Amino acid sequence: MAICAGIDEAGYGPMFGPLLIGRTIFSVPDPEADLWDLLDEAVCRNLSRRRGRIAVNDSKKLKTPAAGIKHLELGCLAFAAIAGHRPSRVDQWLDVLGEHEHHDLTQLPWYAPSSEQPWGELPTATTAGEVAVARAMLSGVANKAALAVADLGAAVVFEDRFNRMVSATRSKAATSFTFVAGHLQHIWQRFGDQRPLVFIDRQSGRTHYRELLAMNFPDARLIELERSPKSCIYRLEQSPRQMEVRFEVNADSLHMPVALASMIAKYTRELLMARFNAFFKQRLPDVRPTAGYAMDAKRWLADVEDHLPRLGIQPQCLCRRA
Repeated sequence: MAICAGIDEAGYGPMFGPLLIGRTIFSVPDPEADLWDLLDEAVCRNLSRRRGRIAVNDSKKLKTPAAGIKHLELGCLAFAAIAGHRPSRVDQWLDVLGEHEHHDLTQLPWYAPSSEQPWGELPTATTAGEVAVARAMLSGVANKAALAVADLGAAVVFEDRFNRMVSATRSKAATSFTFVAGHLQHIWQRFGDQRPLVFIDRQSGRTHYRELLAMNFPDARLIELERSPKSCIYRLEQSPRQMEVRFEVNADSLHMPVALASMIAKYTRELLMARFNAFFKQRLPDVRPTAGYAMDAKRWLADVEDHLPRLGIQPQCLCRRA
């Protein structure tokens, strides 16, 4: 069996909320195979062609005004289930992803569990029955295709950590790539002897990655296989490990492991932003919620700014650095 993996982010640009970098790893007969084709009986790309299947695509295409995060949630929880995970609360979902900072959120009370805002139950937008049906369907098709979910994960970069790192590096892109590199190192250490193929969505307009990979894998031989406007491909070698890494434009629309990583990142960010908005709604009932992006974030900050001293919240802890 071979290994293919995908990495993608959500929340790179917002003023509020965490940055998420998701990771998915699949065990497959052929790492170059189209996983949408392999799982066609259970999985589809487009919401309009679901016919009872699980939609997997770039997360921006799956969150809709009508359904909210339902399609994101159904896909994330179904794939987590066939990997052996059935979280019933948000904190358990974070544990599945290997995120540990949520165990101490005293500096970020808008996420921290309390008697008035305990960790929410899952699922939130679909039902346990719908997840069970999706899980059973996906499991049967995956078994028939000799495909398995080897690993799911995500880096959750909360606001305080994000600000410290951006301040130190003076670069949001460098901060984001730190966690992309962490996922690559995880794949290298766990699966490097199986010659994994890793797909990554191009990072914030960056056009080459040779120096970044060399810095993060100093003992490996690094070979640049391709550099073009649409893709950069590298091979890392250090016997017995070998890994091919492909940075591609629109990778989340081209490769299912990246699409699912995008969904995991977006779904997790949405769960945490729901806690963010619930915290402030309890204290400032007249303030409309925010997704944390652009102009709406500025509107929200203008609405709450005068109240922050009374709530004991420092703006620099709440607002992410640009």
